[in-house]
Amino acid sequence: MNPIEYLVSQGFRITSDPSKYESGVWGKRDYTVDGYNYDTYCGGFHRAYDLAKAHLAPVPSVCDGEVVAGTNRMGNFGGTVVVANRALGIQVIYGHLDRNLKVRIGQAVRQGDTVGLQSSTNYDNVKMASHLHIQFQPYGYISSERAFVCSGVNPLKIDIGGKSYHAAWLWHGHFKINQRIRIRYHPSTSGTINGVLSENTEVRFDKLLVNEGLWWIRILFRNELKYIAIGRRRNGINFRQAERAGELWGSTRNLDTSRGKEK
Repeated sequence: MNPIEYLVSQGFRITSDPSKYESGVWGKRDYTVDGYNYDTYCGGFHRAYDLAKAHLAPVPSVCDGEVVAGTNRMGNFGGTVVVANRALGIQVIYGHLDRNLKVRIGQAVRQGDTVGLQSSTNYDNVKMASHLHIQFQPYGYISSERAFVCSGVNPLKIDIGGKSYHAAWLWHGHFKINQRIRIRYHPSTSGTINGVLSENTEVRFDKLLVNEGLWWIRILFRNELKYIAIGRRRNGINFRQAERAGELWGSTRNLDTSRGKEK
C-alpha cells in the first residue's frame, strides 16, 4: 500500500494530484487565484499531494518513524510536522496543520498515530481552504529552505506496508484482453491510472488478486509492476469458473497454479 492509498482508506479525499496537472510535468502546477500564484516560490511546482477530510480532522502518520527537524507550529507550511523513516529511506512533511501540534521533535510515532489536525495555517497567512499538504522527500536533513519546501518524490512508488487487496494467488501465465483496460499502480479502482491497454493485447502476469469485487492481475509494464482489472467477481464463482462462463474481460493462456495462494 502506498501512502496516498493509506490516507484515502482513512477517509481523506485527494484535492490536488501532482500526477494530473495540465503541464504534464510531475508537480508543475502554477496554481493561481486572483493573480496570486501559490507556487511562485518553487518556480510553479507543487511536488506534493493535497487531501482533505474535515477541518480539524486528526491526521495520521502514514508510516512509523521519528519526528525530526522542520517540525514547527510556525513552520514553512504553517503548522508543520516532519517524520523520518530510515528503513523506507524517506521523510514525510505534513503541512497546514492546526498550530496545536500533537507530536514533538525526537518522538517516535507509529503508523496511524495522530501527528496533527487538518487546518489552513501557512507561512504567509494567505487565505486558503482547510486541507492537508503531504510531501515526500529522500531520507536526510535538508539545510536549504528552498530545497526543503520545493523538492519531493512520487509517493505512489513507496510501499508503507499493509495489504491493498482482499486475497491473492501466486498464479502466473498470459492474459489476452478483449477490451480496453486501464493500467493502475495498485489493484484498486481508486488507484492512479498509468496508461491503457488496447483490445487484443496479451500480457504476462505473475499474481492473481481479488479486490473491490473485481479480479485483478499483476503485470510488468514499462519495467514497473502494475495492475489491471480483468473481470467482476461473483460470490461462489472461482476464477476458472468465471473464465469458462465468459465473465472475464479476456482469456488466459499457459496458466500455472502450482504456487498456490499467497499466505
